[in-house]
Amino acid sequence: MSILYMIRGKRLLYILIDSIIITSAYILSFFIEFYSVKSTINIQYLLINLFLLLGSFYILQIYRIMWEYSSIKDIYRLLLSNMVGFLALIIIYFFLNLEHYRMIIVLSFLITASLTVFYRMAFINLNFKMSSSVPYRYENILKEGKSRKRDKGILIVGAGEAGSMIMNEFYHKGLDKRVAGFIDDDTTKIGKIVNGKMVLAPTSKINDIILKYNINMIAIAMPSVDVRHINRIVSIIKTSNPDITIRILPPFTSSFDRKPLIFALRDIGVEDLIGREEFNVDCSAIEFDFTGKTILITGAGGSIGSEICRQILKFRIKRLIAVGKGEHSIYNLINNLQDHVDLLDYKLDIIYKIADIRDQSLMNQIFEEYKPEVIFHTAAHKHVPLMEHNEIEAIHNNILGTKILLDLSKKYLIGKFIFISTDKAVNPVNIMGATKRIAELLILYYYREIGLNASCVRFGNVIGSRGSVIPHFCKQIERGGPVTITHPEMRRFFMTITEASLLVINAAAYSKGGEIFILDMGEQYKILDIAKKIIRLYGYEPEKDIRIIFTGLRPGEKLNEELISKREDNCTTDNEKIFVLNSKDEIYNKEVIENFMNYEIFNIFDYDSDQIRNIIVNIVPEYRNLVLQLQEIKIS
Repeated sequence: MSILYMIRGKRLLYILIDSIIITSAYILSFFIEFYSVKSTINIQYLLINLFLLLGSFYILQIYRIMWEYSSIKDIYRLLLSNMVGFLALIIIYFFLNLEHYRMIIVLSFLITASLTVFYRMAFINLNFKMSSSVPYRYENILKEGKSRKRDKGILIVGAGEAGSMIMNEFYHKGLDKRVAGFIDDDTTKIGKIVNGKMVLAPTSKINDIILKYNINMIAIAMPSVDVRHINRIVSIIKTSNPDITIRILPPFTSSFDRKPLIFALRDIGVEDLIGREEFNVDCSAIEFDFTGKTILITGAGGSIGSEICRQILKFRIKRLIAVGKGEHSIYNLINNLQDHVDLLDYKLDIIYKIADIRDQSLMNQIFEEYKPEVIFHTAAHKHVPLMEHNEIEAIHNNILGTKILLDLSKKYLIGKFIFISTDKAVNPVNIMGATKRIAELLILYYYREIGLNASCVRFGNVIGSRGSVIPHFCKQIERGGPVTITHPEMRRFFMTITEASLLVINAAAYSKGGEIFILDMGEQYKILDIAKKIIRLYGYEPEKDIRIIFTGLRPGEKLNEELISKREDNCTTDNEKIFVLNSKDEIYNKEVIENFMNYEIFNIFDYDSDQIRNIIVNIVPEYRNLVLQLQEIKIS
């Protein structure tokens, strides 16, 4: 936590220095105006000046800027804050009809604006000199491997704002000597110098630059560029340099994080080659709904749960309760979250709990002790083929676990309950999808019949999540192949973990109860095309170096997934990437659901596989699978 205290100390230091500058500027301006006339400083005017300028700095979040990693935009923001304070001062004087001297106000503004910028730039320069000795961890971030001793090694693709900021951070960490320069397709930039380094060539010449300057690591700093452009650059590089390290600045990073961009550089992955449209998050709605709240997240050690934990920290919550069943996953979460907590500028309490959501006594103890106000329920069994042969476990975890949490939410008057659903709940053909669909119906039941503010968020596959096909492909390629695909025409929706988590939080902020939110997943991708992209990302050629074989559809699998059934309709929200189903007219059999919740679910061990599926069909009539189809054939 020492970094956190250091950040807070810096903020107080900035406020103190700004106060001294504003006060001194006003006094100096006063004496310049009245240097030959005896006059007394008006303390009231001085305090108004101080209050308005500091207030302007605070409102425009000047004190949240990490100036050691600042850019020209931050300087513009500081100058804008001075201007806003100056205009507010004039307005206050005018409406209160206070006697004032225009020369004092103008001089004070000019001196304050100049000095507040000047001393921050001096701090940046001082920090630059002090950071010339590079900690190992920064070199470790770059993963330069055996070529560390070479004079050159790093090439930045993209000479725009992001590239310039990363170059600035390389300077701060003493790594500038390892940067050969920039690559950019803007012909007006070629031959020019950006942040001390030359723009050497367009991307078409990148392999010549790699050879000439002994490049062993490429940093792609173009977070808003179209995926086709990224694909082209990676293809050019990998064709001649299959072993070179490519790191990329992912999209959306700078929009939400105030950490150094050097930490955001990561190995290029298939999500960068698939491509997703840029998305916006309604931060004001999230902050209004969650700031100062106690948030409980189930399945916190999982892919989605852990990312929601990371993202929710950015919205100044009061307390995070991370609940997970796996000891190892929660241990990893603790280590991961600490890096994020160290960069926060507010005090946060995080509670880690190893607990099974089906353990009602233990979950009741957690609710009683920590009194959560918002629940994100992400815990679930999600592996489709496995759940086809483990029906009881799927029902107990995905449905009974959800029911227990809903009952506790009712008991402790939880303000908001958000259930994470899946596209497999739409016209389900497998046990996993059917259990998630029943859980959706439970959410609607608890909202309509009991009045609990409960909602669902439904979306498709997440790139890199547990059970995702992509990590499986990577392991197969690293073993030398073959890559196995169930069917050449199989298609799936894909979304990055960061995007899914932020949009889930955003949808939760819009929730009033009873909604089923749908995240815009874009187009469906052929799994075969994704496999080929990953093979090429490793520097191999599909079928030539790595074989692809088709194994046939597994139990419970569809060729294509759906997000909305034929009987459902949707409407837009304030975020164009979030839709909400018109589910108010959705019909469910109240008696069937209550019988299932009060009797059948607790006697599930007494039923065989066919009986369990018949119970599911009774609740979810659209559920169909191979077993039921065979039963119907036998009867006919």
